[in-house]
Amino acid sequence: MTSSSTATTSAADGVGFSAAGFFFPYHVGVWEELIDIGVMRSEETPCAGASAGSLVAALHACGMSPEDGKRILSDVLADCRKNGVIGRVGGVLERILRKELPSDAHERCSRGNLFISVSSPSVKFGSEEGATFSLEGEIISEFESFDDLIGALLASCHIPLYCGWPARRYRGKWCVDGGWHNLTPTPQASGCIRVCAFPLLDAWHKAEPGDGKETGDFFAQQASFWSDWGHDNTAGLLIAPDAAGGEPSWDYSEAIRYALLPGSNEILEEMVVMGRMDAKRWAQATGRASSSNRESLEIV
Repeated sequence: MTSSSTATTSAADGVGFSAAGFFFPYHVGVWEELIDIGVMRSEETPCAGASAGSLVAALHACGMSPEDGKRILSDVLADCRKNGVIGRVGGVLERILRKELPSDAHERCSRGNLFISVSSPSVKFGSEEGATFSLEGEIISEFESFDDLIGALLASCHIPLYCGWPARRYRGKWCVDGGWHNLTPTPQASGCIRVCAFPLLDAWHKAEPGDGKETGDFFAQQASFWSDWGHDNTAGLLIAPDAAGGEPSWDYSEAIRYALLPGSNEILEEMVVMGRMDAKRWAQATGRASSSNRESLEIV
């Protein structure tokens, strides 16, 4: 594809990337395609993310390319594939981020162009109800230092025990994976594109209505976990394996397996292709496709 295909395509108001684990190559494929068709334009396009999605969002906000992203994140995967996963992911990720991100990354990411979701669990004890568990979510968009940015990314990616200790300390709070509170955050309340690596539309449709506050259901349709994102498919704002009329090549259980355990290099490339193809289909369905994309869904 050539850059000339971007001339008539309007940029997005913002893009949000879901939690994905080791399924991150899917996001890289979507990222690559959205740049090719002009929907994402350099670091000008605001990006948000939870967990692995925050890494892709941060790399874009730093002005890095999808090719950089694939190389950097593949290094994380290769280390974990060789040396093990449980208890190691956080340390491996921190080492590689400190090595690869530019020294002024925190400044580049504090221009209203990066929004990172973090989750803070809490347990409250009441005399009548006993102990109740809750999750408080926060979106971080300004970073005081390089260490502060790294801390936000690691907090957003922190799956208990999988990444190290049960929770990670960030800005005075214990934090766990940002996707637990908001699966696919966006830079703004509405009008932004969401990218979800998993086929979850059926699960959203089957979820109970409401925000879940009275029932304590974190997965109700309008609860913070979903942020009502199922409606975005109808509005043309959702890119996912089952969005825009798609039929996923992998079911949810297969996707989750590869999200938790690093796959081979061949599997990684397949994930990138899946992301590109889903983004192409979405672009055609929403009228954002370039002329080359309208002619064929085949990657050229």
